[in-house]
Amino acid sequence: MPAESLALRAAARESAARALTLLLVLAVPAEALDKLFFVGPMKTGTTTLSQMLKKKGYSTCHGECNGLNWATVTRSHANQRSILSQHDAFMDHGDHADYVWLASQYPTSRFILNTRRLKTWLVSRADHARRSRVAAGCTPYGDEKSCPSARSNFVDNSDEAILRWVTEQAHHQDKVSRFFASSHALRQRFVVIDVEGQSSASLNLLLDWVSRPRLASLPTTVPVLRPRDVPMASARSHAVPPDANSNTHASRTRERVEDVLHRHNCTAEDWNSNWYRACAKAIARSRKK
Repeated sequence: MPAESLALRAAARESAARALTLLLVLAVPAEALDKLFFVGPMKTGTTTLSQMLKKKGYSTCHGECNGLNWATVTRSHANQRSILSQHDAFMDHGDHADYVWLASQYPTSRFILNTRRLKTWLVSRADHARRSRVAAGCTPYGDEKSCPSARSNFVDNSDEAILRWVTEQAHHQDKVSRFFASSHALRQRFVVIDVEGQSSASLNLLLDWVSRPRLASLPTTVPVLRPRDVPMASARSHAVPPDANSNTHASRTRERVEDVLHRHNCTAEDWNSNWYRACAKAIARSRKK
């Protein structure tokens, strides 16, 4: 047989082998549910997200599970890891989780930075503390020292606390987004969502993409920070986020938050952004004066 024919047959066999390998890879069932870690703070739609994911079949850990705070567990690394193996999705206080360690320990896990418009997030958070203070018989607003009888450890809604929340979360947002933008592999595992400000279609699009069965499918070249960054034509799911945990906030709380932001030169545009960097910079500048 001519050498040329032998070479062609060898090339054909090699091509067929590659095709068969690819088919076998695609035919392997994906892990049922890769872990989802929501690394945003409290009061950013975590109750809504937990309910949505339960409907999708996820076992969720919302804050504490089995008496343990999941975010605290991630910082202890080797200790009490069973809580992480018993659930699929984790949210609430995710800004305290060690996401760098989690990304390494669970190489197919996905990460969601859950955010919210700055002003409504601050009002919700400050009013959460107000309710705890009133329940303990304290004045509605103040620091921890002014409410020693409270059972909750979240009672500080002073002006200083509000400013600290903005600064700390701006720093957290920057750190998280930089980390997951630092490599092609990490970019495939990360999205930013806004349960309050995004439509059901946009929210489903983001969650469908980040929870896709195979990370190699629908790759992105840029960090997925908004729906238009998703390399998918449309959402696969059509779940409508439930109106969960929608407490009416005291008008006085809203006024206090607005006053604090005004006095530190945070603009209306900053208030309505789900990225807190600009307001944090304004606060830093105002404190130097």
